[in-house]
Amino acid sequence: MKVVHISTGLDIGGAEIMLERLLTSHPERKDELVIISLQDEGPIGARLRNQGYQVIALNMAGKLAFPVALWQLTKLLKQIKPDLVQTWMYHADLLGGIAARLAGVRHLVWGIHCSNLPIGRPLTKLVMKAGAAMSGWLPDAIVAVAEVARQNHIGYGYNANKFIVIPNGFSPLSSIPAAQKEATRRELGLKEGQLIIGSVGRNHPDKGQDILIEALALLPAELNWRCILVGRDNEPGNVGLTKQLERHNLSDKVLLLGLRDDIPVLLNCFDVFCLPSRSEAFPMALGEAMSVGLPCVATDVGDCKELIGETGLIAPPQNPSLLATALTTMLCFSADERNQLGQKARERVLGSFSLNVVSQQYEQLYSRIAKQKEPADV
Repeated sequence: MKVVHISTGLDIGGAEIMLERLLTSHPERKDELVIISLQDEGPIGARLRNQGYQVIALNMAGKLAFPVALWQLTKLLKQIKPDLVQTWMYHADLLGGIAARLAGVRHLVWGIHCSNLPIGRPLTKLVMKAGAAMSGWLPDAIVAVAEVARQNHIGYGYNANKFIVIPNGFSPLSSIPAAQKEATRRELGLKEGQLIIGSVGRNHPDKGQDILIEALALLPAELNWRCILVGRDNEPGNVGLTKQLERHNLSDKVLLLGLRDDIPVLLNCFDVFCLPSRSEAFPMALGEAMSVGLPCVATDVGDCKELIGETGLIAPPQNPSLLATALTTMLCFSADERNQLGQKARERVLGSFSLNVVSQQYEQLYSRIAKQKEPADV
């Protein structure tokens, strides 16, 4: 089966990382796949291209971006003649879906990778509403990565009968030798005996770094901790972030690393992982932290509670005080207690949400749709 994957972009993000993992889990099939980014190639597109995958970037920009991208997509799909198109995220769902039908592609699957609309994205809201209006007749199926995402989007007007929930999947991330861990901690200026709280995610209101900082300001003074923020715009040049840290006298307690390509190494250097988000679906960052055996504290958004189960602590969203309480509880556990929680977290995420199982679910969906003799009625 020739499959084209259309993504809004191929930058570092949960949906994009899941796409990469899904494709590279079966490298023997790369000749049957084409990956199209509406925006630029991005780091994930570059990695896929370097591994031999066909990656096409449309570099969508400007006032005529939508009609030009629609024309380009339609032309490309007519040339490629895929058996199925899978789209990833709202803009790709809408543009890729219309282009696929105009090009005569028989089978189309949409992807929903967030539970709520991103904060401060009016254009995305319009695209989502258009997608909701077309969801009854344009795609054959809609994959939501979380049950909460499915429920919320039905509430937004999406066709309830088209949904299937397939969560993000995870592979084990390797532990690093103790010597490498200690060397990395020294390189970062971390002192022996400090308990390290780590958080990974782009700096955005949805991700709640501001909430985490408010919570850190409430931690008991006697706790010997530091916090590391990793991800795009979590860096000293972010004026709003640095001012908030200065206001709470936390500049020396919080290390801003920005975008990094050594996340597995950094995760191995943390003692506790924190996901302080206002909105999530089925967060890749949380699952990856669990996969290296980290005890986790997360807010009760999306399917975080379902992902963590009994292996970590859950706090209400947008509540710095209760997030601080959960972090304090985790930091006050003994090292053995945290290690036991971390091991249970690793067993849970790799047992219940493995990439192999998720990959099989996508294949089963594609096979079922491929057996349909006629395309959706447009």
